[in-house]
Amino acid sequence: MQRILLALLGMFLLGNITVAQQFTDLSQQIPLDPTIRTGVLTNGLTYYIKHNEVPEKRASFYIYQNVGAILETDEQDGLAHFLEHMAFNGTETFPAKTMLDMLERNGVKFGKEINAYTTTDETVYNISKVPTAVDGLVDLCLIILRDWCDRLALTEEEINAERGVITEEWRTRRNSGFRVHAQLAPTVYNGSKYAERDAIGELDVIKNFDPKEIRSFYHDWYRTDLQAVAIVGDIDVDAIEKQVIELFSAIPTIENPVSRSSADTIPDNDEPMYAVATDRDVKNVTVSLNVRHKYHTDGTMANLRETYIESIFNSLIKQRFSEIMQNADAPFLGATVQVGGLLRNYKVFKVSATAREGEEAAAFEEVYSVLQQVINDGFNESELERTKLNILAGAENNYNKRDQYSSDGYGKALKNVYLKGSSLPDAEFSYQFVKEVVPEIKLEEVSAVASKYLSDKNRYYTVTGPLGSEDDLITQAEIEEVISNVESSDLASYTDHTPINAELLPEKPQPGKIVGEKMLEDFDAVEWTLSNGAKVIYRFADFQKNSVRLTAQSYGGTSMYNVEDLPSVAAVNGFVKTFGIGDLDPISYKKVMAGKTASSSFNVGPYTEVVAASSNSADVETMMQLVYMRFEQPRFDEEKYDNQMARNYKKLENKVKSVGELVKDTLNTILVNGNPRALKFNEYYLDQMNFERMEEIYRERFSNAGDFYFFIVGDVDAETLKPMVEEYIGSISSTGTKEMWMDHGNYFPEGINTYRIGLPTQNKSSVYLKMNAKAKYSRETIIYHTILKSILDLRFTENIREKEGGTYGVGVKTSASIIPETRLGMEIRFDCDPSKAEYLRSLVLAELDEVQKNVKQADLDKVVLNMKKNAEHQDEKNTYWLNVLQTYYDTGENMLDPEYFDAVLERATTKDIEKAARTFLKNADVVDIIFEPESLQSQL
Repeated sequence: MQRILLALLGMFLLGNITVAQQFTDLSQQIPLDPTIRTGVLTNGLTYYIKHNEVPEKRASFYIYQNVGAILETDEQDGLAHFLEHMAFNGTETFPAKTMLDMLERNGVKFGKEINAYTTTDETVYNISKVPTAVDGLVDLCLIILRDWCDRLALTEEEINAERGVITEEWRTRRNSGFRVHAQLAPTVYNGSKYAERDAIGELDVIKNFDPKEIRSFYHDWYRTDLQAVAIVGDIDVDAIEKQVIELFSAIPTIENPVSRSSADTIPDNDEPMYAVATDRDVKNVTVSLNVRHKYHTDGTMANLRETYIESIFNSLIKQRFSEIMQNADAPFLGATVQVGGLLRNYKVFKVSATAREGEEAAAFEEVYSVLQQVINDGFNESELERTKLNILAGAENNYNKRDQYSSDGYGKALKNVYLKGSSLPDAEFSYQFVKEVVPEIKLEEVSAVASKYLSDKNRYYTVTGPLGSEDDLITQAEIEEVISNVESSDLASYTDHTPINAELLPEKPQPGKIVGEKMLEDFDAVEWTLSNGAKVIYRFADFQKNSVRLTAQSYGGTSMYNVEDLPSVAAVNGFVKTFGIGDLDPISYKKVMAGKTASSSFNVGPYTEVVAASSNSADVETMMQLVYMRFEQPRFDEEKYDNQMARNYKKLENKVKSVGELVKDTLNTILVNGNPRALKFNEYYLDQMNFERMEEIYRERFSNAGDFYFFIVGDVDAETLKPMVEEYIGSISSTGTKEMWMDHGNYFPEGINTYRIGLPTQNKSSVYLKMNAKAKYSRETIIYHTILKSILDLRFTENIREKEGGTYGVGVKTSASIIPETRLGMEIRFDCDPSKAEYLRSLVLAELDEVQKNVKQADLDKVVLNMKKNAEHQDEKNTYWLNVLQTYYDTGENMLDPEYFDAVLERATTKDIEKAARTFLKNADVVDIIFEPESLQSQL
């Protein structure tokens, strides 16, 4: 009967093809979700429009440009990305920054909800979560999209003002990953234009190009046959379509357009290529065999089926590497064999091994042997079936949550429909396709993926390693010798060692009882007291369909332990999670959990210990079993502990530190300020770790259910949950005692502490300010501190990024804690030209001084409106309700009370924020650091 009903539903959604028949001819095109309105205007522009109420009263606007850096001439190197920036710096309708000002005055934040990106092949803009109830705002957003298509101002004044910003973005992006890629690019892309274009471009061009070049690029490439717009949200589709047709049809078609198709091709190579890249921030050696494959998504069901086959292959071989990594003698630090993406029209088959310097040949041999084992013998049926179960479970979970797909989720998916030819069917089609097609995928098809992609043509080898290791790294001849030796070896077949009929929890515990029940009317929740003293706070919530979350918390944490125990406490968090659970080691656990959505984790924090778990509604009992086992049946494996300790000692042998690690170590040393509990990770630290003490600490933290509050929120009714609560939480051991955290004092450096620190870097300085102050707790104090952060964001963007062009962006983070005492924190960071570091730092300090005296009403209005908007839909998430309940039990405060948030925002004034800024900044201890090139310090 169910199949008949599904077939009838499929007929309704997909026309005359029944669900049972629709997948027999896989050459058919995958149908676009019929709720998406789409069309192509006479000038070639494509549009997509969809009504969606996640979130309600919001809409998101996208424009997809089939344009990227690959289309630039040498004189335009970097201008595709530069042009993206200019779209926010003035159009015919919105001169200069008036567009951003208008959007932010309506609660839409630049950088977070107004953004764009450029790659070699595409440029995408978005305006997200726009309030649709504001009169005329949707119309203005459509005009912005229209202007981005065809009416950018591109004034010389704004172009010159943006040069500094993009110069600093160029500087910021020059990290280790970028430098390594630049060395490998000529080989990866076989000397094609892709090897010459990195989106950000050349600094000389950025600083000096003639404005006519960017205007020429705009005219040639921002044209309707290479553009699509998407509007998704709580909108009237008919009305929006009418507006789109009227607005965008008026854009003229470019006569004699330049061809787009010839730019995105990589030449074939019949013989293997080889490249080495080294960098001072690379610590280990990675050896990769890569095979480049031209690829085109044709939108057929056969193509979709093939993606599932490749996904299964990737998953199965990844699992085999995970099993090897459990062994102490694993010869590699990391391993990858997968079919993945390279560029829009190319896939790459990658076989990669990461090892310590000098051990790369053995590591690559092991990885290639695993691949060859699959080529020789294929995968096992048991492996395949478990992976299919996981895919089916995931598909069902997605289907049950089909009404929760966000407007921005659709916006991003539609980008791939337009730019990559991807499919976007409705939820019914996707679910039925997986249910009917995936189970029929044959073992031979999955096993054949390796042979299909491991071709000789378009093969290239890459090796990356530490700076100075070039002469010692594995050569092309040595890589090929490893491959030849493995292919001619008699390899043993893989054996699946998971016990047949293994169970997660073979013996059920003796249930406890619910001995008390209290209604929490304000929260529409209930508190159950169990016979072991545990308290369970439960709230039914079904906005997130088929989703359940649990958090159990107790006070204590690492604060309960002396300094000598802290390394073993750290081992609890770092090691125990890798041992498995109950009778199951990690590999067996994954196999037993095939097809299940339940998961669990734990953490011992500074002042609390926490068990967290989640599942879909069908797997709640499995989730509850996992929670029970975290307390009663943790797994401790001394062999695995020894293996991980050996790896940790091995890590210490590598004395090379990346610039990032040097910065982190320096900051830690300064900020801990002699705190005896802030231990350095070194040989002595590892020597203090102890397996027996680690196990004792774990059991001490998770042995007393009566000291825990268990919060459960989600789509499971009380009558279903109650017996599980009694069985799996009521049966957990309890000692009857209660604990509280301990206060070990505050060690943040007092006063103003200034440092200028040299690093082995060339063209970049990093300014870092960290402030910390004790405070008197109130809701106003916390909220005003958050408002202050957002106002500083606006000021720094306007005055330091835009006016000065001094940095790509000033990052501001604020924090507030109430345990062990109320303290407020603020962190300000940015990168810049070393010659401008002191000057820009002075501007930051000037803004901090100014905000204590003069907060603009317009800035406050923008920030408050955005905060209100972002808070509107938070009650639609289970995590929000967990937070509400936990906050009430931790502090006695009701987050649903208007005085907790809404009322404070409503009455906030500029004077309040100025006073909050003065109170914090004048009382704050400060760490003031500039990290700069060592060469500058040598000049002092």
